[in-house]
Amino acid sequence: VIPAYIRITSMIFCFVILGIGVAGNIMVPIVILKTKDMRNSTNIFLMNLSVADLMVLLVCTPTVLVEVNTKPETWVLGEEMCKIVPFVELTVAHASVLTILAISFERYYAICEPLKASYVCTKARALIICLLAWLFAALFTSPILGVADYHHELDLDGSTVAVCFTQADTFWTAFFFILSIVIFFVVPFVILLVLYTIIARHLMTHTGIIAPPCRYGSYTSGTQHTALRYRKQVVVMLGTVVLSFFLCLMPFRAFTLWIIVAPEEAVFSLDIEEYYNLLYFCRVMTYINSAINPILYNVMSSKFRDGFTRLCGLTSRNRAEVYLGRKGTLNTVSTTTTTNCSSGLQDSIWRR
Repeated sequence: VIPAYIRITSMIFCFVILGIGVAGNIMVPIVILKTKDMRNSTNIFLMNLSVADLMVLLVCTPTVLVEVNTKPETWVLGEEMCKIVPFVELTVAHASVLTILAISFERYYAICEPLKASYVCTKARALIICLLAWLFAALFTSPILGVADYHHELDLDGSTVAVCFTQADTFWTAFFFILSIVIFFVVPFVILLVLYTIIARHLMTHTGIIAPPCRYGSYTSGTQHTALRYRKQVVVMLGTVVLSFFLCLMPFRAFTLWIIVAPEEAVFSLDIEEYYNLLYFCRVMTYINSAINPILYNVMSSKFRDGFTRLCGLTSRNRAEVYLGRKGTLNTVSTTTTTNCSSGLQDSIWRR
């Protein structure tokens, strides 16, 4: 029997993750679609991540709630769900990795190769890349449909119970799982580490940036600094998303790899409490990744924060409006000029 504290903590985490994650990931596409200057290639990729996270939360998280309330090693959701759940979980993880790679390369072009960004980083190309990412992820993950094994076994009390296993018990199944970890975890992690190192170095050494002409005149050093700050904000936000993705998925990948390569006696040496502690910790971390992105967008990005605030019906007075309200109307023209320049800068940065 699964220990009560594991069952209770797993259920609490799943309910909290499900509530926060579903609400947040539904709001992300709405905010992007309702905010004109956020309809760009980067945010198309972020919408794709939200769709992927929603699929994990709605398909995979409820199965944990069912599993922890049934006998260990039994499956009550039928043969179809036995195959669908691991397929969705792996496909979404693979599509998310490919999407994160696309986002990072898009940011590289926008910051390090801005002259190429205008024709490389387009919304049409972003949509095509998202579709191809899902197609490739689904095709690569399709062998799991054959690996997932649903059958009936005799229980200890003599009754017949349904079970669902996704075991790496042959050379080819072990090869499939190890290849998945290498292609969709190790290699992308190395690529992203190199890519964000290049971007960070470029931002640190190139303070002069290419900016669109301001409708009220040339840019000052202040607006140049504002544009650089906006770009750094975007990179820090996306870098945090990438880091959280790999930190949250690492335990499950490491646990899977250990089960495959470790000697059988090492695996069977775990008692049931240790095994389920590891298993549900790894799974909860995976689901946390699907719920945390909208929180990161709000913490790291002022544009997302403003969009979420407006969507929730909360209004905030603009700092410039507060300033004008206190000081009168003498500075109206200069304040409007600065605001429009900053707006143009911010829009151009997010559009690339």
